[in-house]
Amino acid sequence: MLNYIRSEFYRVFHSKGIYVTLALLAACAILINALLACFGAVSPDFAYDNTSFAMQFLLQLPLLYPFAALLIVYVLYEGAGKNGNLKNAVAFGVSREKLLAGQFVVSTIVSLAAMVVTLGVYFACAYALLDFDATIAGTEVIRQVLCVLPTAIASLILALLCVNMTDRGFVGILVWLLVMILIPEIFRYVGYRVDAFARIADWMPGHFMDLQNATELFWQTSAGVGKCMIAGGAGIAVFGLSCWLVLRRKEM
Repeated sequence: MLNYIRSEFYRVFHSKGIYVTLALLAACAILINALLACFGAVSPDFAYDNTSFAMQFLLQLPLLYPFAALLIVYVLYEGAGKNGNLKNAVAFGVSREKLLAGQFVVSTIVSLAAMVVTLGVYFACAYALLDFDATIAGTEVIRQVLCVLPTAIASLILALLCVNMTDRGFVGILVWLLVMILIPEIFRYVGYRVDAFARIADWMPGHFMDLQNATELFWQTSAGVGKCMIAGGAGIAVFGLSCWLVLRRKEM
């Protein structure tokens, strides 16, 4: 399996896709802070050209990390079934379990590296371009990231499931959106009438990590951290098992 992982890292870092993706993510991080700085320079009454608002902007988007995991997986593995990579690996004696484990290891490490680079650029630009305000520090963003990390990993495994389940990238993305976003929304609205659905929705990251509920600072309470760990761990287990079953049955 180590040889397969090495070959995957070689393939990833000798292709343009991951570098283009990193450049786009870094450009977005720079653009957000540059716009805040420009608005502050043009309008003296603009109250958001400070580091505290820049950090708050990230804090209100905890689902950004699961979406980023989806993006990285599709950059790395979309079309792997069509271009023969999986078939070649199996032909050379790599079991399907090792294929899945290798995809997980590679995509997780690349995703973590992309997150560190993007957040590093974001923090650097914020503190370089904006007025310093200690109300909300960058450490608060790090706390939230650590809390959201299990859900982001579950999202990554779900993305691997979608990639391996269908060779049509658009269909896989729709499945991911259905599971991560649409189903929690359905449970939320049904929960207004049926308490059982409301209780289930309350444990779905797509519900308690959305823009509305992120303002409740779930990562600052022990109950919120526990909910993130349990929900993320459950997602990792369920999606991991599903991905293994799909890959075992899939025709290469």
